[in-house]
Amino acid sequence: MTREEIELFVKMPSDMWRIAPVLILSALPFGNYIIFPLALMKPKKLLSSHFWSIQQRAEFNVEDLKERLRYNRPILRCLQAKLELIPDSEVKENWRRVLALLGSGVHPSVNEVLACKELFCKKPYHLAYLSYTHMGHLLKMLGIRRSLFRRKKLKYRAFLLLQMDRAIEREGGVDVLTTEALKNACHIRGLNTRNLANQDMKDWLQQWISVSSNIDANAYSLLLHCPIFFAYNHPQNWVLIY
Repeated sequence: MTREEIELFVKMPSDMWRIAPVLILSALPFGNYIIFPLALMKPKKLLSSHFWSIQQRAEFNVEDLKERLRYNRPILRCLQAKLELIPDSEVKENWRRVLALLGSGVHPSVNEVLACKELFCKKPYHLAYLSYTHMGHLLKMLGIRRSLFRRKKLKYRAFLLLQMDRAIEREGGVDVLTTEALKNACHIRGLNTRNLANQDMKDWLQQWISVSSNIDANAYSLLLHCPIFFAYNHPQNWVLIY
């Protein structure tokens, strides 16, 4: 599938939740006289993104990301809480440094993240070992509704993210993406693109892809935490939070 087709799979669940009340009520006698004017008044709640104007799309994306960013800090705390469960080793010191960088207001490099990959392929950060609360925070950070099947949802989102990254590489890399495609790709991955130049978005997205190109299904958890590694301290995201 193409990158655009995969992105559609990511957006479809939330779009279906929005338009479900419209479809149900419009089927009732005289329901369309009520629901359609209401949908025009509340497009974010009752219309899919296909019906939003360019201005509405930009505004709603910022609101959506602002809500998602609320879960960054709880996720970082979940990661920090398990540091001392890791046996003393070189990878533990590498991980300690990554956490220290995030806590001091900067981001780790691609190589520093990849040096900790094995921690996300087994205990304590593999998807199979994440707490129910930790998975709930991840779902909300990724803009996914919480449910009883949290691990399954996270695996599916990681699969889609990885396939999107593969599609970007397959179709020519970040340099061939349009401005709109760059904004959409960064938004899905947790970065506020308002006032960012194209090259800044390309550089950020390339960091992400450099990590994902070294990931397989066993390291899905690492990919799901990349918004923390590369966007937690980004100035554009801090603008939305504070």
